[in-house]
Amino acid sequence: MAEKMDEGKGGLSRRDFIAAAAGVTVAASAAKRADASVYKSILPSTVLGANEIIRTGHIGLGGMGTADLKFAVTNGSFQPIMLCDLRIPHVEKRVKPMFREKTADAVVVDDFRKVIDNKDVDAVVIATPDHWHCLPTLYAAEAKKAIYCEKPLSTTIAEAHAMLKAVKENGVVFQGGNMQRSGQHFRKAVELIQSGHIGKVARVETFSLDNAPITGIGMGETDAAKYADKGLNWDMHQGWVEHKPFNVNRWVYNFRWYLDYSGGKITDWGAHLMDIAMMAMGDTLQPKSVSTVGGKYLMQDSRTTPDTLEVLYRFDDFILSFTNRVWNPLTFDGQQPDHGIVFYGERGILRVSRLGLDIYASPQNQSADKKTVSERIEPETPDQEAALNVPHWKNFVDAIKTGAKLDSPIDVLFNTTRICHIGSCAYVAGASFASGAKFDGTSMPDEAPAHGQATLDWDAETQKFAGGNAEAVKIANNWAYREYQNGWSLKAPHHA
Repeated sequence: MAEKMDEGKGGLSRRDFIAAAAGVTVAASAAKRADASVYKSILPSTVLGANEIIRTGHIGLGGMGTADLKFAVTNGSFQPIMLCDLRIPHVEKRVKPMFREKTADAVVVDDFRKVIDNKDVDAVVIATPDHWHCLPTLYAAEAKKAIYCEKPLSTTIAEAHAMLKAVKENGVVFQGGNMQRSGQHFRKAVELIQSGHIGKVARVETFSLDNAPITGIGMGETDAAKYADKGLNWDMHQGWVEHKPFNVNRWVYNFRWYLDYSGGKITDWGAHLMDIAMMAMGDTLQPKSVSTVGGKYLMQDSRTTPDTLEVLYRFDDFILSFTNRVWNPLTFDGQQPDHGIVFYGERGILRVSRLGLDIYASPQNQSADKKTVSERIEPETPDQEAALNVPHWKNFVDAIKTGAKLDSPIDVLFNTTRICHIGSCAYVAGASFASGAKFDGTSMPDEAPAHGQATLDWDAETQKFAGGNAEAVKIANNWAYREYQNGWSLKAPHHA
């Protein structure tokens, strides 16, 4: 078990070591020093005492990476000692000044392997673009370091399996960044569903609606020289995927709208929304089949992910869906709910989002003098960061120091991500096949795939697509298991 770390493998836990009086004085003295080399040499690196500071290395310091750095330093149990980003000027001029004394002595590097190689780093925080989640996780797991990794777990299903295997085999603590699992009103929603509050649930709907202008992210600047002073390393940024000519839209935040690196909204917000759906319905469940329809209908920009998407998953005894519109957030009644998860049960409906939880009775359960009966549960605080991230990071600390059960261990983020990618790979297959099979799923053209649809079976035993059109099945499996390029590998040592 990850929570037990070295125990049971002949290793000595720090708690046991500290309990043995011989090393107490030396350990306590060394812990107060900036150089922790002596301390690290006498205690196993994977076990921390209850009062110790957890030394972190942060890999990726864009918007979410900087937010994670904030959550770490405000927790009080972490001390960042290394900050890693390809954009060193960004880290030095913008990120470090935001945290002043908390990061004043942190070493800034542009290669994540330097973070992993530092024996003083206890835990790594991975908030890179999606296609760079896997390799730092593999390196960190092999180095026996605790890991906090943003969602989605991976960019391919092949990566997800490699990450699960590495974390499990090395017995390291892994917390996924799907922090809604730590939110009290989300946990209450799950409790109500599992207790049968609205009866048996046969339908779960998730949706993410946006209000982007039709021009979207534009076509993107293609002159790389304009970004040289910002620390642009285009080859390293692209990493293991097929290298494409520079476009600023493929860099930093907007990478997620390109199928080379991510899956669009289904792996961005879908990884939060369907995560809660599966938390309530069963974290180990896999769909029997998936149907997708969508495409890039309206957006006038360079993205390759769809601007309109519907995905329907068939499980043994319920249906799950994901809906996204990039260009119009309105529902039929003129409301703008932005996002949500809706459970339809035999006795009512439960809707939950970051704004709160609502329960509506079904018509046969309504009182005679009311058309609806509604129950409202507010979040603990209107501050979404505090409501979700504060307890999520505390849980990460508790897991490292006391072996507490994780809110988002590798297993659940693995399954949530797999479900997201079952949808994204089916979309790629349907769009490609509809366009005359412009590509076979091993690489992505620069232009967006055509509008298309696909219905494919999912084989839980082989972990591959089956059924449906044979060519679409081939494309979906190729995309789910596409091979690493440019000298990178899922197998150690990971780079030639």
